[in-house]
Amino acid sequence: MKPDWRILYAISAIAVLTGLLLGLPSLYVTAKPLLMITLLLYFISATKGYPPWRYYVMAALVFSWGGDVFLIWSEWFTAGLVSFLIAHIFYIIAYQKTGAASGKLKPLDIIKFVIYGEVLIWVIYPGLGDLLIPVLIYALVLLAMGIWAHKRRGATSPASFQLVAIGAILFALSDGLIAINKFAFEIPFERVLVMSIYMTAQYLIVQGLIKHTETS
Repeated sequence: MKPDWRILYAISAIAVLTGLLLGLPSLYVTAKPLLMITLLLYFISATKGYPPWRYYVMAALVFSWGGDVFLIWSEWFTAGLVSFLIAHIFYIIAYQKTGAASGKLKPLDIIKFVIYGEVLIWVIYPGLGDLLIPVLIYALVLLAMGIWAHKRRGATSPASFQLVAIGAILFALSDGLIAINKFAFEIPFERVLVMSIYMTAQYLIVQGLIKHTETS
């Protein structure tokens, strides 16, 4: 009987939030690296037909794992930024390689991400300092990932499109909260809020891409 990696992902997620809420850093540090490992194993086990594009998703999850680990410690923020930037690029490639990024992109899809990006940069700009260029580059790639997720409309199943699109929006939101907390002002319970949104985002994206294999 194959293990249901979703259960282990959920257990890891609960452990992460418990560690944060109860002030148990050892639990948090132990559980956080398990998130992307269990999600990766779930994706591998659930992907039907072994499509070539799944390796790009796997790479996105591996670099997300790296970002998770680096961001445990604030002094590794830049390394975490680079790792997640690469993860977003692999997600964009995966969306393209599925053949589903040839769908209908509505003007609102672009406008909402552009406005979100402009407002976010406006809020955090005074505190960026030497990180201005790296953060701008990251923001552009992040927003591109969100827009590419919306390019899948009509070229995959409605369930696959909606899951990936919502996941991409939540991913952008979680990253925005991290940036605001670090460069602008402190957000109450920021790590709990960010991790809750981030863990949901990654699961929805992966689940949406699995749904795409069911229609291929």
